[in-house]
Amino acid sequence: MKSWKTEQEAEVTSESGRNMGISKVHIGITQDNVNKVKKAVVKKNPDSLQKIAKKLQVSIRSVGRMIHQNLGLEVRKKRKPHDLTEAQKKQRYERGKLFFSYLGPFKVRHIFTMDETWISLDDCNVDTDQFWTDESAEIPEEWKKKTTKEWPKKVMIAIGICWFGMSRAYVVNGSAKVTAQYFVDEILSKVIHEDIPRLYGNSAKDVIFHMDSAPSHTANLTMQHLKDHCVKYIPKEIWMANSPELAPLDYGINGNLKKILSERKATTIKGLISVIKTFCESYDIAEIRSTLSSWQGRVQTMLDRHGGHVEVE
Repeated sequence: MKSWKTEQEAEVTSESGRNMGISKVHIGITQDNVNKVKKAVVKKNPDSLQKIAKKLQVSIRSVGRMIHQNLGLEVRKKRKPHDLTEAQKKQRYERGKLFFSYLGPFKVRHIFTMDETWISLDDCNVDTDQFWTDESAEIPEEWKKKTTKEWPKKVMIAIGICWFGMSRAYVVNGSAKVTAQYFVDEILSKVIHEDIPRLYGNSAKDVIFHMDSAPSHTANLTMQHLKDHCVKYIPKEIWMANSPELAPLDYGINGNLKKILSERKATTIKGLISVIKTFCESYDIAEIRSTLSSWQGRVQTMLDRHGGHVEVE
């Protein structure tokens, strides 16, 4: 007899009422739980799979099965206005062809990529990035758009990731302007001398540095600092601008951070920083590797679309 802790044989009914027969399902997939999952996801700001699984005391995989198989739902990302001009598409395409040579199943393991992002208190308990639909239901327009508030309290953080983990979170002083000098002194030098050696050990000399095209990143002072410390880097001339969906921190890590923050109740900047630092210290390395592994495919998709967006509805 199979253990009830892993799977059981049960009659499962789909949302349409059709009997799906006897099938092996993870324990916890009951009609009552299917109804609870529907209530948790069919709304403007659906609960995360992790939150639902914890509440129902079932696996995340079981929650996913109830959403996709029993309820027949598909995920849709909320719209964010970000149109590309023809000139931007051309630049992405031309630079992407050169950038592609740095990617690959083994090459990506040597890349350390970093970026800054703004995190605000409004990222706590706010609209989710997605909603669920079975294409037959009429979805309110407000579900499809993210709402924002004006002038939220916020903090800038800098994070780097690589195949072997994540850097610590560097919090930018609230009154500081991120000039090239500030970036080199307060972030870059610490990443080079502390994070990269910790993550790579004796292989630190093989690391290839990557950043986006922010002014503090492309400044001569920054480039010279990398050269002075013998840090290999991808030339700024082939960094793809206007490409958040091609930057691992943007399409992978930052979204997960904000998803976690959306379920927290931080009410002060100090509390917000505490959550962010805990997030970086305990981040799942398997998710980082999955994010980096998808990089090459994303760039290839952009090239196939001649500079067009990778993520489209």
